[in-house]
Amino acid sequence: MIENWGQVLTGEITDQASIKTAVEGSRPDMVYHLASTAFNASLPAEMHLQVIVLGTFRLLEVLREFSGVRVVFTGSAAEYGSGDALREDHPLAPTTLLGACKASASIMIQAYSRLHELPAVILRLFTPYGPWEHPRRIVPHTVLSAMDGQNVPMTKGAQQRDFVYIDDVVDALLLAADRDLQPGSIFNIGSGVGTPVREIVHCLLKKMGDPVKALVGAVPSRSDEILEMSADISLARGSLGWEPKVSLDEGLRKSIAWVTENRELLEMA
Repeated sequence: MIENWGQVLTGEITDQASIKTAVEGSRPDMVYHLASTAFNASLPAEMHLQVIVLGTFRLLEVLREFSGVRVVFTGSAAEYGSGDALREDHPLAPTTLLGACKASASIMIQAYSRLHELPAVILRLFTPYGPWEHPRRIVPHTVLSAMDGQNVPMTKGAQQRDFVYIDDVVDALLLAADRDLQPGSIFNIGSGVGTPVREIVHCLLKKMGDPVKALVGAVPSRSDEILEMSADISLARGSLGWEPKVSLDEGLRKSIAWVTENRELLEMA
């Protein structure tokens, strides 16, 4: 979906004709490429490939006909695989299909930047959270369970995630559109700190008065689980002028408040 001063044009990311119609209709100076699948074991492997890899190729093929259009692509920490304090020059070793497809898309975007002088920027997001998260994700799922008086079955929760509040992600997206950057630049967007998932669940429940229990170990871990994930964000600080402003404590409190006040919106997801 492309929005331009109130105009909404819809199309399919894998359909080059509809992308071209949308771009020609809006004549953008820049494009945020946010189209993606999600971490979901039930999704067919081909869907990741179609949406992320083929969709990116279709978009790039259209945009190279429009000189000077900047592309800001939301990549993923899953491109790296497992690791702490990961830098942007860390070897790509994805252990998930989504991560492999995101890595392929990132490499393709960099190739188009070199071949066609496409002013693209890649933001590798770690674990965004906050308003409008899908209700199955760990933060809203825990809050909703507590509201319903239901215990929270989970894995052992030892896997670490680098949680970054959505307001900070939006700030990074805006800066990526505005800064004078080398085409194909990549920036990690995270907090710089890995936190075990079980700590997130316990913290949320504590803030809500511990109305239910976290059933740690009641759910088996996924076979493709990434155990360690945290970012080195020094490049984003230095070259993008970005750093996270919302602490994890504040972000979780904001998330609880938003889910509590907007439950009916989540039930529509």
